[in-house]
Amino acid sequence: MQWDMAHHVRVAWLVMSSKRPVELGREARLFLLFLSEINLVMGALFFVYPSLVISLWPWPVKALAIRFIGAIFLAIAFGCWSALRAKIWQRAKILVLVGGTFFGITSIVSIILSASQGGGYVISAWTGYFLVASLGNLYLLNRYGWPRKPQDRLGGGEPWRTARWFFRIQTVVVGIFGIMMLLLPDVAQHQFWPWSVLTPTLQMFAGLFLATCLATGWASLQTDIGRIRVLLPLDVIFPSLALLAVGIHWDVISSQSPSALVTGVWVFIYAFVAVGSAYLYFGSRKITVM
Repeated sequence: MQWDMAHHVRVAWLVMSSKRPVELGREARLFLLFLSEINLVMGALFFVYPSLVISLWPWPVKALAIRFIGAIFLAIAFGCWSALRAKIWQRAKILVLVGGTFFGITSIVSIILSASQGGGYVISAWTGYFLVASLGNLYLLNRYGWPRKPQDRLGGGEPWRTARWFFRIQTVVVGIFGIMMLLLPDVAQHQFWPWSVLTPTLQMFAGLFLATCLATGWASLQTDIGRIRVLLPLDVIFPSLALLAVGIHWDVISSQSPSALVTGVWVFIYAFVAVGSAYLYFGSRKITVM
């Protein structure tokens, strides 16, 4: 009798579970929490105290680039927190893809540089971190899967037109720049990047641009507000901190930028993304998410 009762309870639980969206499991939450804390500490140090950590970076960089890298790390930390808050895998998965793409491209850049320079403890340590972060994100993508299951079909209804057009514009811009920065870094450096950096730095930035391109392209197709909202904290933090870094090092920008037009275009792009993402985020909070 007790066995029958326990069996029926288990069957009922399985039936109810099959109707609920898949949520982030314990291992996924622990990994994202671990990744967020590491990136929070590194990002804060890099952005606030660039002179203290500049010697720890595996290739030569200036303070402005260190602050940009710090902005990336801080954006990733906020992205991890946003994924944890979303709880549901189909809403959080895009940030896992962003992390896997960025860290994957950066690890490849580091491996190539390490091979050309004969390695060393510093670059080996950073390469190891980038690889672990990338493989961890890719593991989660493989573990939970990308396709939606019947119970994962959240939201629906009419698309949010403002968000759709905003993300489409962003996808095209960061996609074009990201591809050129990754594959044609010399052209990008001399034609449209606003200050002098080494090729690995530019390719690392390209990794973020291309990861963002994938994310915004995906977001432009969504009708579930929860899937859109989860991406916005990352999309606000990086360009906002990038603008702050540019303001702090305006003397570098004004002396090294190819032209005033290039500088103006980049400032506009960062401002457009930061303000647009903030507007969408606060606007989405007025919409009920199922």
